[in-house]
Amino acid sequence: MPGHKGVLPPPFDGIAPLDVTELPGTGDLYHERDGVIRRSERAMAALYGAADCFYLTGGATQGIFAMLSSVTRPGDTVRVDRACHRSVYNALILLDLRPVWFTRSREETCGAGRTRQPVIYTSPDYFGVIAPPPQTDGPVLCDAAHGAHLPFCTDGYAPPGNLWVVSAHKTLGALGQTACLLSDGNVGAELLRERTAIFGTASPSFVLLASLDAARAELERNGRTAWGRVAAFTRSLAEKDGRVLKTADPAKLVVFTGNGTGDAERLEHEFGVVCEMAGADFFVLMLSPHNTDGDLTRLEKALEAIPERDHARERPGEAGGVPFGLAEAVMTPREAFFAERERIALSGADGRVAACVFAPFAPGVPVFAPGERIDKKALEILAGMCYTEDTPIWVVR
Repeated sequence: MPGHKGVLPPPFDGIAPLDVTELPGTGDLYHERDGVIRRSERAMAALYGAADCFYLTGGATQGIFAMLSSVTRPGDTVRVDRACHRSVYNALILLDLRPVWFTRSREETCGAGRTRQPVIYTSPDYFGVIAPPPQTDGPVLCDAAHGAHLPFCTDGYAPPGNLWVVSAHKTLGALGQTACLLSDGNVGAELLRERTAIFGTASPSFVLLASLDAARAELERNGRTAWGRVAAFTRSLAEKDGRVLKTADPAKLVVFTGNGTGDAERLEHEFGVVCEMAGADFFVLMLSPHNTDGDLTRLEKALEAIPERDHARERPGEAGGVPFGLAEAVMTPREAFFAERERIALSGADGRVAACVFAPFAPGVPVFAPGERIDKKALEILAGMCYTEDTPIWVVR
């Protein structure tokens, strides 16, 4: 690397020699046709039953932007799963797209049906629910960020769309920001590579690229066996503990205890078990083959220490993980985002038009999108998520 010349002070001294730039021996992510990176991508595509694969160092967000921009033009209408991550909403802003929302429980009233519009949906969702591709005659895009492991632990895995993005760092043995854009071949490879370059840095990290290649090799070598162990554990735990929701995704454990937030804090402080997220009645855990047998034993003991409680056992949100209805849209996301705005307290936001994405993390599903009129129901939902009346929000002036 021109700046540090392969030498950095601790604790980065070990990684500095790996932090290189485009050289004859290292490859060129965006321009090579048959170099070391391209061969690794093709091998990764074969693992997923895809026609092609494009490595990403900007996370699944980079892939979502690339997918949408490859099948749309500014001003186009796109059918959008309301349970999509905030990065999809941000793409609508930047690409000037008009969303027609749908939810999995009310597709017939939210613009679903056989059309030629592109459609983007989420599967699996944050709570381990795997959804079938929406019916459409247009291109199907899938935010499968949480599903990089699915081909190795679920029966009958099929590509979830024409284009889909998996986030390697969420469930595979790869570094943060690593992801893959996968294609069934219906969109040209040169176009997809161009779009990944537009939305990525011109200096992609070769440490991250090497991490993706190492994750690929690990999957080839031991993917099904390793993930089979995880699936067997989650299946056994769900059978023994009625509070554990059995989902199609063995990486996720949704545990209903009646005191999700409090129990998550106890798990961390007393047992060293860190939850991915917690709600009022439940908490979510993410597992991977890199959890040791000791980790799994500690988790079982931690769950045994949580008392049984009487409570309504409901999956988080309605079908598709959406805990709200569809707000009134009065502006496009781009119009609202770039409009004159002001910052006010949530207590005074009823009836105002949102100028930004407001999405509790995790799982990052917006309560309202730019251009939507904020109503009392949305404010009540936010209050239930521990937001105060003084929480600031940007609204259209």
